[in-house]
Amino acid sequence: MATAWFQHTPSSLASLQDQLVAAQVRDSVAPFSPLWRRRFSELNRRAATIRSVADLESIPAMGEREVSPTGDPAGMAALVLQAGEAGFALHAEGPALRRAMRLRVMRNDAYQRAVDADTRATSYVFSGYGMRYPIASTRADLDTIARAGARLWAVLGLTRNDVLLSGVEPAATTEHVALQYAALGAGAPALFPGSRPEAIAAAARLAPPTVLALPTDAAVEVLDRLRGLSSLRTVLLVGAPTDAERLAATHAAHRAVGAGDLAVLAVHAPAGARVLWGECRQSGGKTGLHAYPDLDVLQVVDPESGEHTTGGGELVLTQVGMRGSALLRWRTGDVVTGVTTQPCPGCHHALPRAEGLRRHALVSGLGTDGEVIDLRAIATALGGRQDIRDWRIVAGRRGRGGSRVVVRVVANGGDAAAMVIGAAADIRSLAGALPTQIVLSDPYEIQSLRGEHYSERILAE
Repeated sequence: MATAWFQHTPSSLASLQDQLVAAQVRDSVAPFSPLWRRRFSELNRRAATIRSVADLESIPAMGEREVSPTGDPAGMAALVLQAGEAGFALHAEGPALRRAMRLRVMRNDAYQRAVDADTRATSYVFSGYGMRYPIASTRADLDTIARAGARLWAVLGLTRNDVLLSGVEPAATTEHVALQYAALGAGAPALFPGSRPEAIAAAARLAPPTVLALPTDAAVEVLDRLRGLSSLRTVLLVGAPTDAERLAATHAAHRAVGAGDLAVLAVHAPAGARVLWGECRQSGGKTGLHAYPDLDVLQVVDPESGEHTTGGGELVLTQVGMRGSALLRWRTGDVVTGVTTQPCPGCHHALPRAEGLRRHALVSGLGTDGEVIDLRAIATALGGRQDIRDWRIVAGRRGRGGSRVVVRVVANGGDAAAMVIGAAADIRSLAGALPTQIVLSDPYEIQSLRGEHYSERILAE
């Protein structure tokens, strides 16, 4: 009997993920991704040597700038697998292939539909922090996303009798599409009136919700506009909240609902993901975001060097079992305190879990014009210069709103002014934008900097 997706032991989960990684590389990435064929060649590696999760650790993690160095989202099309009818015959599982061949004998158009469902990218969502880029899904991938949505419903402790009201803007984003498919997969009623508070309030009067999904950064404002939601039992914060954001949203939710049992849980999709992860109801959000053992392989790298590490660091995602866009060792820009496959103390399921996740911690907004800068690209630019002895990147919020990124550098002798000018040029080339400030510092000053560490030299105020 097959093991249910939530009933694995840590050892059986590890074995499953090893098999899925090997199959994803062998049957999808290696034969149908020109990008990864080129990358394996550059690394002097054979795809056949990637047989397990541990083998993935030897492959450098990659992100948006490695795929599209110019920052042009069109370059991200290189992630889409280039499969077709011949490719389907090579990688399709036996039952699916035999069914398709029977269809070919009877009706060629039915056979073509079966092939297209498995290989043809037909749907796209937009993701990313440093740039907004499309992630492709095939028809079969959409079925997988719907099944993952039903699982999310179960993790959140919801049933088909729950009524979802979403304040997430209806758009081609992972968050909106995954919420739609979650309700669809669970068989639960759902309304998507848009993100305007008045539209959400009007929809709540039409169909009193038991579940209200709101973007984390807008939750308090919307909840303060709502009153008398006596039916509400669950608030979903879409986008992993900080402790302060969760507390503020919890207080606002209780003001909106009044007395009654109420759970405030987070759901989150890292950059590049096509499904939402959720916190289990039993733990009240204290045990991290639960992913799916047969879809998500979670690893951690050092944000500065990109090298594999254990414990805290940048979350790296490998998606298995889907064939639209190939995301292998994908740098998400999110920071975690750790990842684990040990049984959750709350729901007792052995699932991949991202603990202490801080969303888009390594990508910072600059000013009010929407420009963003990738802190990892700044680190790469600074680390490659021989005329810089030491450096720190400090990201934080401006007093008047927005954010700021201050780069402090120590000259390694020579012309300090020329070093700062050269560093600025390298940062713009690699990151596509300049930080708020580049400050020439002395070694003692720079070593005294303290903050919430993302790595040794990338800090948060």
